[in-house]
Amino acid sequence: MKTGKLLAFGCIAAIGVGLMSCSKADVFDSNAANELKKEQLEKDYTSNFVKNYGAVEGKSWDFATMAPSYRIVGENSATRAFTRNGSYTTTKGSMIIEKEVSQWMFANMKAGKDNTKMGSPFYLKVPGNSFTIVPIFQGTASYYWELWMHVVGLDNDVKIWSKGEDLSYRESETSTEWKEAGTDNAGISKNAYEVKAPTYTYADLPEGKSMYFYLKVWNNYSDFKKNSLNYQPRLLSSLDHQMLALQGLDTPKEVPADNEVAIIGCEDAVGGDYDYEDLVFLMYGNPAPPIIQVKEVEKSVTKRYMMEDLGDADDFDFNDVVVDVTTTEKKKIVYKFDEYGSLVYEKEEDLGTTSQKAIVRAAGGTLDFTLKIGQTTWTKSTKFNSAEMLNTKAGEVSYNKVLDEFDVTGWDPKTNNVSVSVVGKGGDNGVQTVVFPKKGEAPMIIAVNETENWMYERTSVPTSWFTE
Repeated sequence: MKTGKLLAFGCIAAIGVGLMSCSKADVFDSNAANELKKEQLEKDYTSNFVKNYGAVEGKSWDFATMAPSYRIVGENSATRAFTRNGSYTTTKGSMIIEKEVSQWMFANMKAGKDNTKMGSPFYLKVPGNSFTIVPIFQGTASYYWELWMHVVGLDNDVKIWSKGEDLSYRESETSTEWKEAGTDNAGISKNAYEVKAPTYTYADLPEGKSMYFYLKVWNNYSDFKKNSLNYQPRLLSSLDHQMLALQGLDTPKEVPADNEVAIIGCEDAVGGDYDYEDLVFLMYGNPAPPIIQVKEVEKSVTKRYMMEDLGDADDFDFNDVVVDVTTTEKKKIVYKFDEYGSLVYEKEEDLGTTSQKAIVRAAGGTLDFTLKIGQTTWTKSTKFNSAEMLNTKAGEVSYNKVLDEFDVTGWDPKTNNVSVSVVGKGGDNGVQTVVFPKKGEAPMIIAVNETENWMYERTSVPTSWFTE
């Protein structure tokens, strides 16, 4: 939109004595001419898009995985703050996990068995001391994942471990061969005599703050390596029963005798077998971070919309409008007592949508526009100079910047009921509306995950976004 001219609608009305208003024929001719220009510009845009990114037939332009994020009710996890020393520290080591520990896995966490009732959704509190995390078991699965930790008070989430990284095992006391647990359809054999595992010790985290774990999961290691819009991870959290706080595991001998130990089992698929043995990790300290059952949790889903306004037929930076839209609902976790008197997870109850919000991140165009999301509208010129390019210039982009934030009603993330209406510049006083494209149309709006960054001015998005 930076240099192109949008299509005008209508004609100049009579103002004062001596100026003639346009006739019906003038209106018809102007409208018809503008419609022809619009159709030609759309044809040129489609032609140029196909030249750059290939055929559009049969393609959809919603690349968002709808991976949910979770927030503990009553804990403002969006508010970040420095830790006591301005940053936390991590120390990496290694540990030998003896055969008895692996045998417990195979006896109690059988692959393919529904182990849901062995634990419950949980979060933790950061202790005043250091604590250590150790991945001790990896089941056989084709999915690839990373283990992450969210701590209220940190500026960024903490990546702990990637599948198979520095995790190996040997099958007998006399064996000198250490087999890798692997990054794809591999794990730890039932014949494992002992496991060599990495350890990660964390210190100086903000004491008393809440924290939780989640997995970033890709379909396989190859998809992870592609790192494109078509291969985005899903997020599986300890707040949503994708991880269990387990009991009964024999403590590895290398864990200090005076330390408390927590055991976490993870499921790597939504709607999978729920055996929770895809990843099992230890957490120990003196004391260990206390585990707290989740009673209520807020679940949020965010989509980032990147838009072109058809100001130019060869402009594919998709930064004329960038807006994140989030819908949040509250869920209640219901427990019951089992036959042994222990409190176990039973079900989740939806308590309804609590809010919908939009954050405008960038506006790279020089024309005024009105953004419509569901039943809510937002106009650029009410907040900014409509001709100003906002947060899209090379060297000036901040991907966390909030240009404006407002409440939204009626947004449907499944139907993508968003549009942008752009006002013409110069002598053009018409308005052109761009809607989310149907399948098989050249897109002027795409939906992506909120972690996907937009382009600088006049930098076309990578071909891998649309061709893989």
